[in-house]
Amino acid sequence: MRALVDGLRAEPALDIDRPEPATLESAVRGFEMLARYHRLDVRGLDRIPEGPAVLVGNHNGGLNPVDGLFLVHYYRQLGYDQPIYILAHDILFKHPRMAAVLRSVGIVPARRQTARAVLDAGHKLLVFPGGDIETLRPYRDRGKVVLAGRRGFARLSLEHDVPVVPLVSAGSHETFIVLSQGRRIAKALRLHRWARLHSLPIMLAAPWGVLAGPTCALPYLPLPAKVTVQIGHAIEAEETPCIDRLYTRVEATMQDMLDELYAERMLPIVG
Repeated sequence: MRALVDGLRAEPALDIDRPEPATLESAVRGFEMLARYHRLDVRGLDRIPEGPAVLVGNHNGGLNPVDGLFLVHYYRQLGYDQPIYILAHDILFKHPRMAAVLRSVGIVPARRQTARAVLDAGHKLLVFPGGDIETLRPYRDRGKVVLAGRRGFARLSLEHDVPVVPLVSAGSHETFIVLSQGRRIAKALRLHRWARLHSLPIMLAAPWGVLAGPTCALPYLPLPAKVTVQIGHAIEAEETPCIDRLYTRVEATMQDMLDELYAERMLPIVG
C-alpha cells in the first residue's frame, strides 16, 4: 500500500484501547533504570496541556527507546489518567506478541486514521516526524533537527484544532555513533517503497563494534550519555492556520530549543 508524503499510511484505523494504569506503571518501573543510567533531566512538563494535543519530538538513538524516556517523569509526576499514545514504524508490529505488548502501553502503528482516532478520543499523540531519516542521521549532525519535510503533524493539529507541543532531546544521539547514513544506497535499493526506510547505515555500537545495513537492527548497549529533554510551549492551531507555516514554525522552534541545550553541554556523553 502506498506510503504518504507525511509518513502516515492511509489505512483503516486500529482500535484505540486505553492503556491500563497498572500496565503503564509497570512499564515506567521497567524504564526507570534506563532513565537513571542516562541521568535523565526533563524540563517543562507543566507545559503539556490537558486534553488532546500533538507532541512533536526529534528522533534519536536508532532502536534505543531513549526518546520516550521523558514519559517516566510524565507518568510519575502527572499520573496515569492522561496516557500519551506514540506513533511507531510498522516494522515493530510484525510479530503479534510484540504488537500486543506495544499497544498495551499506547504505542500504535504510524497510520493516518489511527492518529486521527487518538485525537478524536481526546488523547495526546507523540510523533517523531523525522523517522529513520533523523534517528539514523550521522553523529556529526546530532545537534540538528531533521523533520524531513513531513507535515502530517501540522495537518493533524489544524484538522482537529489541537495544539502542537514541541519537545527536543539532547544527548540521546550520543548513545551510539552513526558513521554513514547510507541514504543513497537505500534509495538505490528502493527501501522506501517496500520497507518505508530511507537509511542503510554504518555505525559503531556496543557490544558489536561496527554494524552495517540490516545488522543495525540488532539491539545495542547504549553509551551512558546524559540526556536532557526540554518541552516547549504549546503552539495553538489558530496561531498559525497554515500547514506549511505551522511546520516551519515548529521545526524552527525545536532547532532553537536544541541549540540552547547543546550550548550547555561541555562534552559529548558526559553532558
